[in-house]
Amino acid sequence: MEDNRRRNERYDVYLYVEQVERDLPQVRIMNLSASGFLVRGAIAAGVGGVLHASFRVKPLAGEMRVRARGRVVHSRRVGFESEYGIDIEGFGSEVEESAYRRYVEELADKRGSDTPPA
Repeated sequence: MEDNRRRNERYDVYLYVEQVERDLPQVRIMNLSASGFLVRGAIAAGVGGVLHASFRVKPLAGEMRVRARGRVVHSRRVGFESEYGIDIEGFGSEVEESAYRRYVEELADKRGSDTPPA
């Protein structure tokens, strides 16, 4: 998503998607934010379509599998793969949503701690 349409700051990650509607190899989350994520891989989805994904986040409280449902808001080809901007619409449970949000907050805190003083 090169045009920065996201409402929230994004953080680079490299998370493998364990399951996406049907088992497909090499689907990964390239970056994420509080409101969505960018997924890349061998999947076919159109703008407006719904994507169900399962992946692991690693907040300090411990690793957790998160199930998320999101709407495709952007798509493009990147070499032999496709890239999709996903706007999160819901999570598998409140516990999973909480783990995701903690993970994003910790990424934000880490980024802030890496910023040199002015």
